[in-house]
Amino acid sequence: MFKRFSVLFVAGVMAFTLSPLGCGKKSEAKTSQTLKLHIDYDNESRLQLTVENGYQLWRLNPIDVAHGALTDSREMADYNACKIAQMDEKHALVTTAYKEIKYNVHLARVIKPNGIWTATAIEKIR
Repeated sequence: MFKRFSVLFVAGVMAFTLSPLGCGKKSEAKTSQTLKLHIDYDNESRLQLTVENGYQLWRLNPIDVAHGALTDSREMADYNACKIAQMDEKHALVTTAYKEIKYNVHLARVIKPNGIWTATAIEKIR
């Protein structure tokens, strides 16, 4: 019994020392925080009417809306680094990075099809 335990113990120690954790390398786990944004549907309806009257047309561009949401949330983001990662008729995902932080901004058209974009969540990945 003791001999079997010794063999298993030595094998376990060898496996650990040969693993990346045993070699002194630090494992960098990425952390993610998601901030769900409050949506005021009355305000979004008013903004939709404003756009239909020819004002604030930037709300039709998901990159502009994503950058605005990041700025409003006091996150640093370079406008020129914002890219559309995914987009369909109802949803969009805009990605960007600043220094060592990556951002995913989730957007939706919550009022009507082909309407204004609304940021619904900001995912911050370190």
